[in-house]
Parts: sequence; C-alpha cells; structure tokens
Amino acid sequence: MIFLIFTAEGLAEAASEIQAEQATVWLNPDLKNTNDYAKLVESGCDCFFLSEQADPTNERSVINALSQVEKNSHDTEIYVEYL
Repeated sequence: MIFLIFTAEGLAEAASEIQAEQATVWLNPDLKNTNDYAKLVESGCDCFFLSEQADPTNERSVINALSQVEKNSHDTEIYVEYL
C-alpha cells in the first residue's frame, strides 16, 4: 500500500494509518521538516519525496505526481490525497 500525500494536513490525517499499515509514503518535498514525517521515519515506514512540488489543486500536477510514484513502485494500491 502506498500513500501519496501533498499537504501537512493530509499527512497529519493519514499518519496513524500509514504507521499501522507500515505503508510506503510519497510526499511533497516541503513536508520533509514536519513532525509527522519524522514519526513515520522513526516507525520504519518507507518515505520518498516527489522530484518536484506538486499542486494538489491542479489535476495535471496530481497526475504527474502519481505517474512518478507508479514508475517507481510495483505496488498498485495507491491512496492519493485529494483536496
């Protein structure tokens, strides 16, 4: 299971489920300094960052981010944060 998270609010909301599932998470680069990210790393979750900041309000940006995740993963179950 993979989570694709764009915002600090989305990360805070999904963090407990990500930890419980020991899921992989892909994040916008600006989330690197959040407490929730640090907790995920400490709990052993695999965390990756998108190559560029995605705008969750822009459909094309979300699709590009999802494409990056799909190209770098074999897991087909991907949960995407939508605003």
